[in-house]
Amino acid sequence: MHIHVKVHLGGNVLHTGQLYFPDTVTDAVYRKAPYASRPNRDVRNADDSIYRNGGKRSQVRVSKNSAGVYVASIVMGVHRS
Repeated sequence: MHIHVKVHLGGNVLHTGQLYFPDTVTDAVYRKAPYASRPNRDVRNADDSIYRNGGKRSQVRVSKNSAGVYVASIVMGVHRS
């Protein structure tokens, strides 16, 4: 699973990309409502062409906080030019 992201600075888009979640996290999400009522996920990270071509560097770190809520983080660097 991934989400799309854009980095803006001063009204200009500096980066357009995707942020990926570890397959184990996506699998856990798909076991919970409302996703559990849907068909099984159709694309794993290894089958995603963008992930295979460098997307692994865009994989977020995920943990659960004390309330059981998933929290993800990633450090992104972009060139301003």
